[in-house]
Amino acid sequence: MRNILIVLLVGIVAAGVYFYLNFGSLVERTIETVGSNATGTAVEVGSLDVNLGERSAAIHDFTIANPEGFSGGNAFSLNEISVAVESVSGDLIVLDEVVVDSPQVLYEFTEGGTNIDAIRANIEAYQRRLGGGGSGGGGSDTKIIINRLRFTGGNVHATAQDREVDIDLPPLTLTDLGRASGGETAGQIAAQVADQLTQHVAQTVARSEIERRLGIDGVLDRVRGIFGQ
Repeated sequence: MRNILIVLLVGIVAAGVYFYLNFGSLVERTIETVGSNATGTAVEVGSLDVNLGERSAAIHDFTIANPEGFSGGNAFSLNEISVAVESVSGDLIVLDEVVVDSPQVLYEFTEGGTNIDAIRANIEAYQRRLGGGGSGGGGSDTKIIINRLRFTGGNVHATAQDREVDIDLPPLTLTDLGRASGGETAGQIAAQVADQLTQHVAQTVARSEIERRLGIDGVLDRVRGIFGQ
C-alpha cells in the first residue's frame, strides 16, 4: 500500500511540474488554434506570462491576420491582454476580468467588401458549426465564464484605395460571458467576443464621417442597415 501511495504522489508531482512548465505554451497553442478556427485567418500570440500563484496571466503581441483577398498585415493587433482568474473548479474556469489594451484595427474597403465583414462572416459560419456542441477546435471541453471583459480605447485605421483615415475606437465592456449556460467552451467564448468586437468596430465606423473622408459615400449603407442606424 505504501509503495502504491509513493508512486501516486510521484505521478501527481511530475504532472504538476509538467503542467507548470508547459502551461504557457499550451495556452498559446489553444488561443492560436481556436482563434484561427473562429476567424478563418491566422491568429498568433507573441508571448504569454503566467503567474499561477497570483492566478493571473498576460498575453503579449496578439494578432489576427487580414483575411484572404485583402492586403497583407493584420486586421487586429493587441499589445497586451491581461487576465485575472477568479476560480478553477473541475472543468469550469471563471475569469474575473479580462482587459484588452488599446486594440489597433485595420478597416480595409475593397470592391468586394471590407476585411471586417469577411472576418464576421467566418465567425458566423464558425458559430453555426459549433451549434452541435464540442470544444471548437481548442482540444478541451473545459467550460469558461468571464465576469467582465474590457476593451480600452483603441484606434481604427481605415483605408480605401489610396486614402487613409484614423478614428478613435471607444471603450467596450462585455459582462457575464458564458454565465447563462453555466459556462461555454473556449471556441464558443472566442466566437462571441470576436463577433461583439467586430460589431463594435463596424458601428464605430458607421457612426463616423469616414465615408466622406475616404470619398466613398454610400459604401456603408448596408452596415447601417444591419445595425438599424
